Amino acid sequence: MRHVEIGLENGQVNSEALAAFGFDEGFARDFASLAEPGEVPARIVEAQRGRFSALWADAAGRLAEAEALPSGAFMNKAATGGDFPAVGDWVVLRQAGAVAGGAAEAGASGPALIAAVLPRRSAFVRKAPGETGRDRVEAQVLAANVDSAFVVMAAGRDWNPRRLERYLALAGEAGVRAVVVITKADLAIDPEALLEEAASTAGGTERALVCAPEGRGLDSLAGMLPPGKTIVLLGSSGAGKSTLLNALAGRPLAATGEVRADDERGRHTTTHRQLYRLPGGALVIDTPGLREVQLWAEEESVDAVFEEIEARASRCRFRDCRHENEPGCAVRAALEAGDIDPGRYASWNKLRREVAFLKTREDPAARRAEADRWKAIHKSMRGYTKERRSIAGKSRD
Repeated sequence: MRHVEIGLENGQVNSEALAAFGFDEGFARDFASLAEPGEVPARIVEAQRGRFSALWADAAGRLAEAEALPSGAFMNKAATGGDFPAVGDWVVLRQAGAVAGGAAEAGASGPALIAAVLPRRSAFVRKAPGETGRDRVEAQVLAANVDSAFVVMAAGRDWNPRRLERYLALAGEAGVRAVVVITKADLAIDPEALLEEAASTAGGTERALVCAPEGRGLDSLAGMLPPGKTIVLLGSSGAGKSTLLNALAGRPLAATGEVRADDERGRHTTTHRQLYRLPGGALVIDTPGLREVQLWAEEESVDAVFEEIEARASRCRFRDCRHENEPGCAVRAALEAGDIDPGRYASWNKLRREVAFLKTREDPAARRAEADRWKAIHKSMRGYTKERRSIAGKSRD
């Protein structure tokens, strides 16, 4: 299946082909530092059970999709599941039949080989499914090099503020912009009350209420889908992610299924992660419904979701206050006064305990090294964005 619409002029794609999919000077430098002769940059547009589809430009400058597998050398170097390619990753690709010193041939037989994954600028990561107390604790990368995360929840029984808090914590950890998209507006008994509840849960996070089949509310998302930027759709099965994708594209891209009337739940019509390019140029990653959203985050990312609690915590008498029975606890005082919602307080405590326990199941040194690496990446990207804005401002002058 083709995941992108490729515009050709006289059978040739323009020189900005890969740039339209997010490839820029930074990725080009990273590729040059890792690639060998005969290898090309490619973006992973589909991932399914260890097999991938990669988008690349052939020797003639035409865009093509190739089936790809991690090379043996790559497999030997990968330490954890989080090191393996994910949809949205830029990779170093060697097309089957390529020879050292020569370009890859578009008609070569067999799958291409993934030699390396370029450094990620962001990654939406959760703890891999499994029982934390018994199974090996590993990260699972749901999508890489993402600019925004659309957290999709349907009005009705799918709406769950506690699950929304988890998604927002993971988005904060990834350093990506979150947007709360409430689908199936026709199921909302009181739309305004639903949006107010979303606001009380998500704070200043942007939100939209839509009915995708009718096109209602889609205009509010238009400005959040800029060309060349990558958005990931996240939510449970039956939330309407694929229906939303099809509505944004103006034509069927992803399969959709019926939702059971008794519990408003849907089957997994999307069975693997895929990247699509919308007519307006935005790149959207559709994902299967998530049955569980286990955190892979630091306490700071959790705290940022509960701003009203953190504001009180800074006023506690003791710096190491656990906000339980300590004297002078501003959080407990606000809770008793009704200034903090009990459900929010319970969720905050639960997520903090979950993060703390997760750390006991990991290699502390490895965890710190990974955290430092992502902090450096985010700092570098902030400087890169600031520099690009400065250049753009000078060019306008």
